[in-house]
Amino acid sequence: MAETQPTTVLFADISGSTKLYELRGDVAARTIVSAVLSALTDVAQRHGGRVIKTIGDAVMCVFPNALQGLMAATDMQKRIAHDPGFVKDNLAIRVGLHHGEALHEGNDVYGDAVNTAARMESLAKREQIVTTATTAGTVVSTCCAWMMSTGDDASRDVRRSASIAQRRSFLK
Repeated sequence: MAETQPTTVLFADISGSTKLYELRGDVAARTIVSAVLSALTDVAQRHGGRVIKTIGDAVMCVFPNALQGLMAATDMQKRIAHDPGFVKDNLAIRVGLHHGEALHEGNDVYGDAVNTAARMESLAKREQIVTTATTAGTVVSTCCAWMMSTGDDASRDVRRSASIAQRRSFLK
């Protein structure tokens, strides 16, 4: 039975794969693309995520919360950028994510959160992570709640600075 629950949906798409297929041929390029998708899957799982599906040269993952999704997105970028083989083949990724209510049905996820995450990925450029203001606010709220729970004065100053920086970044 389908159920709706708060979910962070992440799409990561390989940038440079079309050129890779042209230069290396289908078999060699598919092997390399599979290695990239496997690396992205490993990172997602390390951050408590689950791969829902691969779509050509992209992966769709879900996470229980926005912070885990953002940390995974950051580590995915690092993993691809620091792999000599991927760099040699001029590969990178672009990532989009969104946290919201998603319909979980079987092993798949549907709904506005999925569509919004896909739109964020389509806006991202090579080596970029794009998310919604709502998702960014969720991450800031999570971090601020954690910082507030430490109870020391320095954490309150950091929380206030983070909150101001977050607000300023969305003024445009």
